[in-house]
Amino acid sequence: MAKHGFLVRGLLLGILLIPQVVQASAYMRVVSWNLRHEGWPDDLNYTGDAAQIWNQYGTTSTSTNGCDIVFAQEVMYESAAQGITSELTRISGFPWAYAVTPPLGRSASYKELYAVIYRTDRVSLLSNTIYNDVNDVFEREPQIVKVRDKSTGADFTFVNWHSIFGTTTERQAEVSAVYQVFQSVQNSDPNDQDVILLGDCNTSATTSWWSSLIGLSPQVSYRVNDLTTINTSGGYVSAYDHFWLQSTYVTEYSNSGRDYVADPLSFQALGTGMSDHAPVWLRLYSTSDTD
Repeated sequence: MAKHGFLVRGLLLGILLIPQVVQASAYMRVVSWNLRHEGWPDDLNYTGDAAQIWNQYGTTSTSTNGCDIVFAQEVMYESAAQGITSELTRISGFPWAYAVTPPLGRSASYKELYAVIYRTDRVSLLSNTIYNDVNDVFEREPQIVKVRDKSTGADFTFVNWHSIFGTTTERQAEVSAVYQVFQSVQNSDPNDQDVILLGDCNTSATTSWWSSLIGLSPQVSYRVNDLTTINTSGGYVSAYDHFWLQSTYVTEYSNSGRDYVADPLSFQALGTGMSDHAPVWLRLYSTSDTD
């Protein structure tokens, strides 16, 4: 009887431990999106934005919906981030929160905010700062966001960036210098090397302008270079939105791509009613913190 009781207790213990094993592995699903003057009178469709983020996630019509964290560029007011957060909470049924940067830009009459919007049941926001651009290299200093996957304890640092469009010379200058931001963020914490640069870079990932970033050690490489900007006819034009990372450190990388819109009318509505960019996405699979 004693032996039988020991086996029963062992089986019960094993059953109780199963949920803990399942919870110790998870995907963090990341979306990056230039929202085109979000908050201006013609760009107040927070319900549409939230529905696009939650319901259209993935590259095929059978992809799993939803995400865990959104990095937004070209947000004009904090109220816009608040509006999308509220609608994501309503549409998804999960709790969301947001953090923004101060308005950024050299012009007194035109400035933008960066925003990070995240599921509070899945993601912990560890810090939200902006790059210390002492030499005024960037029109909008990148946002630096550190987060933790609550399911696994894995930490990631994201650099959210909207480069200047301006002239070709101005664009090249910023893209050529962004390696300094990546390197600075990485050097700031030797215990956290999982750095991911994302956003609207206003140039293809295959131009030579990225040579300094690619040349960092370990090598940095892009994960999305699809056509993402949308013209007035409802067609894709330019490959401007990317993810950049070091596979040596970001071993959690699973897959990535541009959001999928099956219905041509929905696609046109996206381009005219919400943004002239399609969102891009990234999935990170972790079982623990690897740093």
